[in-house]
Amino acid sequence: MKKLLSKIPLFPYNSRYKTSWDIFMIVAIFYSALSIPYRMVAGQDYTDFFYWLISIVFFLDILVNLRTTVKIRLNVISSRKEIIRRYFRTWFIPDLLAAFPFSAVMVLVSGSDIKGSLIFNIFLALRLLRLLKLIKITVILRTLQETITVNPTIMRLITFSFWFALMLHFISLGWITIGAGDQTGTFELRYLRAFYWCLTTVATIGYGDITPDRNSQLQMIYTIIAQLIGVGMFGYIIGNITSLIANIDVAKAEFVKKMEEIKEYMHLKKLPYELQEKVKNYYNYIWITQKSVNKISFLSELPHTLNTEISLFLNKTILEKVSLFKDADEIFIREVIRLLEPVVFLPQDFIIRQGEYGDCMYFINSGEVEVIVNDNVVAKLNPGSFFGETALIQGENRNASIRTTTYCDTYKLSKDSFDNLRHKYEKFDLRINEIMKARLHDSQNKSGK
Repeated sequence: MKKLLSKIPLFPYNSRYKTSWDIFMIVAIFYSALSIPYRMVAGQDYTDFFYWLISIVFFLDILVNLRTTVKIRLNVISSRKEIIRRYFRTWFIPDLLAAFPFSAVMVLVSGSDIKGSLIFNIFLALRLLRLLKLIKITVILRTLQETITVNPTIMRLITFSFWFALMLHFISLGWITIGAGDQTGTFELRYLRAFYWCLTTVATIGYGDITPDRNSQLQMIYTIIAQLIGVGMFGYIIGNITSLIANIDVAKAEFVKKMEEIKEYMHLKKLPYELQEKVKNYYNYIWITQKSVNKISFLSELPHTLNTEISLFLNKTILEKVSLFKDADEIFIREVIRLLEPVVFLPQDFIIRQGEYGDCMYFINSGEVEVIVNDNVVAKLNPGSFFGETALIQGENRNASIRTTTYCDTYKLSKDSFDNLRHKYEKFDLRINEIMKARLHDSQNKSGK
């Protein structure tokens, strides 16, 4: 058995399987927290299909936790013995008590003479041990915050909604338990009336159509407690929900603010309408493709190694498309990727104009451009193409204009960087010479025709 268990792979704490399981556990815990008190107050049999299903799920959760790596601050524990030891010292007992089918045991003895006795009542109360899983909700939500890409504000709203719904549920059941309100009708109707009272009381509305018995100290005290909870919750909502909603999409808020500033500046400077539209289109395109208008990249704050790794991932498409970079060794790729500067152009923009001095070359990542010589379109270039290197090699002015026909994402390589790469990497220099010879040969053939 020990050898068999050792062959079962560990689940990384941040794997998508563990993340999916955590989300499923939140749903299971929420269902248990709703159904267990409800059925206890209603006096209903709890050992149905869903009861056994939740029991199995909670037992499986124990096994999953025994096979999952653990992150402690910045360290990840992958030792099976250490994982088991830490789990037995922390969550094993609460998880086991929550999973154990105490209600089933109670049903086995309910037909005997002990029904209604102290032992029976103890087993009845043991049903509530399943609610121990609620203690773990905060840990699960914190883990999800680290493993999935969710706005922290959204996570706070989810957490608040989770506990707020349970609070309303528990207060409503407590109202029924103390015998307050109209106790006639089915339990479902009584619960609906209790929930209505709870919601109007906690929300500080208080229509007054359902009130506590003024001769009952218990009901009066219970109502006062519900009102105090309501005041606290109302203050929390007023103080936080507005800012939470406002910060749900921080990037979008920053974009709107920046656009307002740009529009105000262009209006103040009385820029032509067509030019204003081009500026707005540029920023809208940046927002649609990058979800950000912040020009200060966080990459500059990272160590050189992390910066390079992220740049390689972000620019892998251009590396795959451009023939110059194919079959290049890793050292060359890692250097050239740091030298490429992303540049965006709008439709009908002139990237290069014929006759100007050439101080850089370009690589097309997405979009399309046309090559214009003496006001005539002679060719079109697609993603993966590059242009502008002729002027860098020959030290001449541009022999053609390049105009975009669509939105274009390009990468720019400066002349200094280009010359440095040719000097340091012989293969790259040979490749450039081969391309130039091929183009010269094609040009001669066209001239001969």
